[in-house]
Amino acid sequence: VSRRRSPLLLPAQDCQELTDVERAIETVINQFHCYAVKGQKEYLTPNEMQDLVAQKLPHLGKCVGPLEEKIECMGNPDEAKLEFGEYWDMMGDAAK
Repeated sequence: VSRRRSPLLLPAQDCQELTDVERAIETVINQFHCYAVKGQKEYLTPNEMQDLVAQKLPHLGKCVGPLEEKIECMGNPDEAKLEFGEYWDMMGDAAK
């Protein structure tokens, strides 16, 4: 895990260490982009979201029924798209 500032957070010339919270946010962002592999990187399909939850949030995913319900409500796995803001909201809801 890098302790240097991510370019996502601050300009490259600022090389201060990331806080724990900043690293956590960076991880959430990076995981979205790692799993958004089919088509555009700005979206997750329902299948990509299910893969992310199963692989990266196995304990949280098992305990949180509403997260699975939200994924199912996304619709057709081949056509539905989950934007980053919706993903962020789902992560927040799941963590409550």
